[in-house]
Amino acid sequence: MTYELIDVTKRKSIFIFSIFLPVIFFIIFSSMTQLPDKEMQKFFVRDYMLSMTTFSLTSFAIFTFPVEMINDKKEGWNRSLFRTPLQPFIYYVCKIIKIMMMYMIAIAVVFFVGRFYKGVEMSFMEWIGCYTALLFGGFIFLTFGLLLAQFKDTQKMSVLANVLYLGLAMLGGLWFPVMTFPDWLKPIAYATPTYHFKNIAAGLFSVHYPYHSIGIMLLYGAVFVILAMWIRKRTEVI
Repeated sequence: MTYELIDVTKRKSIFIFSIFLPVIFFIIFSSMTQLPDKEMQKFFVRDYMLSMTTFSLTSFAIFTFPVEMINDKKEGWNRSLFRTPLQPFIYYVCKIIKIMMMYMIAIAVVFFVGRFYKGVEMSFMEWIGCYTALLFGGFIFLTFGLLLAQFKDTQKMSVLANVLYLGLAMLGGLWFPVMTFPDWLKPIAYATPTYHFKNIAAGLFSVHYPYHSIGIMLLYGAVFVILAMWIRKRTEVI
């Protein structure tokens, strides 16, 4: 675990790509859109803050998490660890804790910008609720990274991850509100994990909380884990 914590401090490029890029998008696009109604403008800025926070967290899950696990396998690092008294379960727990710490930093940075630069107003409990909801969604979304970690080649995984990262962000309504989508595209957006990832936090401001989003995220998580285990067993046999 100490090694993982030290490694976090060395990942400056990851933080620039995964945190500061979404922050820049948040500042630029929320400033470009000016709605005539002040309440609607406040709603839009808050909603876009949650979108860009979700966008930031998906980067850690889709890129950082699987890339590290693939590199550990290629370099034989995890096999060396498994020859020690260290259990494989502990290895994965340390990896998850590391990513969760990155999540916590990412959420805090985007929320700080939202509150003190863009003037997002929420009660203390609403900030805590959104923070917790995003952490929960990010934890479930890590199963997507676990599935991508079954690739043997980092380059091939990165190509697919880039397509998924940008594609799911656009289709899931992280860049543009789903309400602006054409009717034929909305059902696709509502089926994406990124839409429900964000909705777990954004739903706190709805009259009726979208509990179905939690269920759909858990379903996605279960499917990703099952697929990852199936692929791993097949590759080990081959």
